[in-house]
Amino acid sequence: MTTHVRIVGVGLIGASLGICLSGNGFRVSLEDPSPTAARLARDLEAGELADDVTDDPDVVVVAAPPDVTGSVVIAALDRWPDAVVTDVASVKEAVLVVVLDSGADSSRYVGSHPMAGRERSGTAAARADLFDGRAWVVVPHEGSTDAAIKRVREIATAVGSAVRVMPAHEHDEAVAAVSHVPQLAASIVAACLRELPESAVGLAGQGLRDVTRIAASDPRLW
Repeated sequence: MTTHVRIVGVGLIGASLGICLSGNGFRVSLEDPSPTAARLARDLEAGELADDVTDDPDVVVVAAPPDVTGSVVIAALDRWPDAVVTDVASVKEAVLVVVLDSGADSSRYVGSHPMAGRERSGTAAARADLFDGRAWVVVPHEGSTDAAIKRVREIATAVGSAVRVMPAHEHDEAVAAVSHVPQLAASIVAACLRELPESAVGLAGQGLRDVTRIAASDPRLW
């Protein structure tokens, strides 16, 4: 079993993953540009602060915003030459291209994407059951080693997810249809409500709440 997982980025996904893995016997170390977020994740029992850990990780999980995920993956591959590196970004092909073009040892890189989340973001929104029964897509590339793929599958299985394996392009097409389009539609509907008088909005029932719930999520991420 993987004994030490370094999580880089302790927002909703990273902190939730740390809580789940720590509760299932993994050793977890936490790294984030925000010391406050890292300390909060530690207090939520997501793991130890990276500054308090001296040994190298077996697996590094990059839970950074998608626009910087590729560069953070490359840095992790360079920093820990024996570790498997994965990421949890919701887009995979763009990240893979950055990693492959860098010349880093991409045989230890396997992309992944847990199909889990909330309308709330940030460390404080982390939940131990966030991944229970949810799909976790493992996205290897042609150069990924079998050992690296096995490590990433182990992480996903340990937190209660159902593993699916897809190439990057197929993943991105599927997620665009089943996740990104519904988010966009919810945001459009919610934006239209801003023009209505309060008396009209007051007539809304549960159906409208269901349609617009995820519109409350962080627009900068989307």
